[in-house]
Amino acid sequence: MAEIVVKVRGTSVIVRPAIRTPAQTMFLSNLDLCWLPINNVQRLFFYTHPPLNEYSSLIQGMKKSLSSVLVHFYPLAGRLKKGESGRTEIDCNDEGVEFREASINIPFKDLEKDGFKQRWVFHVTTFEGGGLCIGTTFHHVLADGNSFWHFMTSWAECSRGIPISKPPQHARTVFKPDNQSPSVYYKAHEVISNGISGAKVFKFVSENTGGGNVEKPAEALQKWMEPKRKTEVIYSTFFFTEDTIQDLKQRSGASTSFVAVAAQFWRCVMRAREVPQEEAVYFGVLCDCRGRVKPPLPPTYFGNCLSPGLAQTTAKKLINSDISFAAGVIQQVIDSCTSEEQINYLIDWIESPDRDILNLLTEAGWVYGTNAVSSPRFPLYEIDYGWGKPSDVQIATMNEIRIMFLSCAKDGGKSILVSTCLPQHQMEVLHHLLSVSVE
Repeated sequence: MAEIVVKVRGTSVIVRPAIRTPAQTMFLSNLDLCWLPINNVQRLFFYTHPPLNEYSSLIQGMKKSLSSVLVHFYPLAGRLKKGESGRTEIDCNDEGVEFREASINIPFKDLEKDGFKQRWVFHVTTFEGGGLCIGTTFHHVLADGNSFWHFMTSWAECSRGIPISKPPQHARTVFKPDNQSPSVYYKAHEVISNGISGAKVFKFVSENTGGGNVEKPAEALQKWMEPKRKTEVIYSTFFFTEDTIQDLKQRSGASTSFVAVAAQFWRCVMRAREVPQEEAVYFGVLCDCRGRVKPPLPPTYFGNCLSPGLAQTTAKKLINSDISFAAGVIQQVIDSCTSEEQINYLIDWIESPDRDILNLLTEAGWVYGTNAVSSPRFPLYEIDYGWGKPSDVQIATMNEIRIMFLSCAKDGGKSILVSTCLPQHQMEVLHHLLSVSVE
């Protein structure tokens, strides 16, 4: 096989908003700032149809439409900076976003045959004989997944020459903390529910109900990361058909497809990893709370509006119980973390020094667990710039074995794709336990 060569086309270009936007400093809420220590999220969009001879005009069209959409999503064209108080904020200065082009000496059809498993980090890359990959890099401190897909959908609309259907709203000051914020801690509470025992759900509590020590960020990061791996991990995507999901819902008693699939995946991953029976195992989830805060925020709110939920049980309890136990625990944690009280406590909790999403998991004692990210509701396969929908969409930065990445299927139906990383042997066991198709 010939050596793979990626050629960068000249230097990167800075794309700025098509017209000047108001110079201002944008407040970042605590729901934004808790993501500061997290790495950028990188995604890959593969398109089959663009022919190589149209590349130049296609790229110019992408730059022009990006410039247009940045007028509406102007915080993305700004820069993070420290304010006078030392708090990080966005300097909305129209400095622009980086746009980089490259080509690679691989036929697109070869990558397609392989199921896009050769996961390089592309920028805007063309392939031999046609085909295109668009790579995006997005810092979570700027916005959550809901806002990212809002931006991508709007960019695609601009590229097709149609007006943005849903302009973003930038009112982040709704989450300004109270000056008299109480001391808040993150504590485990026994689940009290019919049919569920032996599990805990973590909740924020005020200082009146007891507190704990806050660890330093470096210690938090070290404890939160998985134990050092001696073997490389591999990446796989599992296809849960609509029929499989309906069967899981019936067996688990789950009211949603997310809970049914997540319950089965959590149980099977912990079993595949051969977690010692008495070890604590965790399930984490991030819930969109735009419609749950008061007053409710519109779906077009641009920023972070996520509430983290976390549950704990033992490996023995999780694996030896039927799927209804895992589904019940996951539903409990979703119901808990989306309450208005918990969202307000989260904002107050982050107000304390050196607290972020890493400290959150550390205070819970996380070692073994599954963290569900993204959503099958996001329109991955609807991002059409004018030359058709993507053939494949992947997250390029998923390399930790705790992640369970959910997305919609390409067929536009009710099937769900779940991606994860595990060492080779554990992945083989997981394939056997799940007994579903592999993408």
